[in-house]
Amino acid sequence: MVLDVVGFRRSLICRGIESELATLVCRFYTPLVLDNGGFRHSLIGRDGARRSGSRVPTLAIHSRRRCVASSLSSTLSPMAAQPRFPRMIILANTEKEAVRSALEQLRPWLAERATILAEPQIMNLSRRSVSELPDADLGLVLGGDGTMLAQARLLTDLQLPLLGVNFGKLGFLAEFSIDDLKRHWSSVADGTCRTTRRLLIEVLVFDTEAADCRVDRLDMDHCKLRSLALNDAVITAGEPFRMLEIQLAIEPGSTATDRGATLMVGDGMIICTPTGSTAYNIAAGGPIVSPGVDALCVTPICAHSLSFRPLVVRPDAGIGIRLMSANAGTTLVIDGQETVKLSAHEQVYVKKYPQPLLLVRNPQISYWTMLNQKMQWAARPRKV
Repeated sequence: MVLDVVGFRRSLICRGIESELATLVCRFYTPLVLDNGGFRHSLIGRDGARRSGSRVPTLAIHSRRRCVASSLSSTLSPMAAQPRFPRMIILANTEKEAVRSALEQLRPWLAERATILAEPQIMNLSRRSVSELPDADLGLVLGGDGTMLAQARLLTDLQLPLLGVNFGKLGFLAEFSIDDLKRHWSSVADGTCRTTRRLLIEVLVFDTEAADCRVDRLDMDHCKLRSLALNDAVITAGEPFRMLEIQLAIEPGSTATDRGATLMVGDGMIICTPTGSTAYNIAAGGPIVSPGVDALCVTPICAHSLSFRPLVVRPDAGIGIRLMSANAGTTLVIDGQETVKLSAHEQVYVKKYPQPLLLVRNPQISYWTMLNQKMQWAARPRKV
């Protein structure tokens, strides 16, 4: 059996890792002849002896094992998949003057280091229209955390890693500055920059005619809204600001004896992801949950009770909420950006969305360092 991997070898030469390939191959194959465009390499054989390669046009490998070629392919394919000249989609919040100005200067720099496939007007994008975007290796988001939230809801199904450049205030999701992007570009381009998977939730609203939500049955004929959230889904009392009566069920209908819900009286309810635990949730007294934890938080807003404490639940449990009473202004707010009015006896159901968001992390910043620097977590009191 002879395996011709000239094209693959050339891609490795560009990365300067051909010697690693030779060492790996020699563990499986003998004899071996390696071409390097006129350069000779000393290869280490299985017996530990160093052998000189000869200049030939192909890499010819004679194997005594029939399955080793597929083993080599599966072992080396992740290296071949890492692009050094990545295909990129630019997602810029051009309503910000600072973004427009920075992009004019950044675009020529990027064009020398990446293939810019598209630069859509993000205000015109929808979950349907993003399916027409070209396949890419990276989505570069220029804006703030709000821009990141909006793009996450739209693009998560594409499994496109998003890198956020911050032009907003906090920069909890958009971790890079322009200088950071340039400084770490080589890691971003070759795929070695850290990427985290962030949990999203699916939020469904059912009208008053819908059957009770259950983990094994949702009355989709009466579903009036279906959306995603990266941070949270928040039910707020609204005008005239009377307290709400909210029936809460965790994993509703999961057992034959399940009688359903707990009644909470207060100003509203927050269902958040670990990513959103440092948003409205923390202001309402909820816990900080590390983004790597697979969980959801259920936090009441000003509960009229001394004993109704925030909960942390597994994300696939399903959370059912029925409004037993509502105000004229009672509203469901998704990621602080999408809103829908709620009426008495309507239901909200929240569950884990199967596709996570892929988020490119700044190599110089850990989550806990960012929490300390940007939100003063664990900071000591300061002398005035």
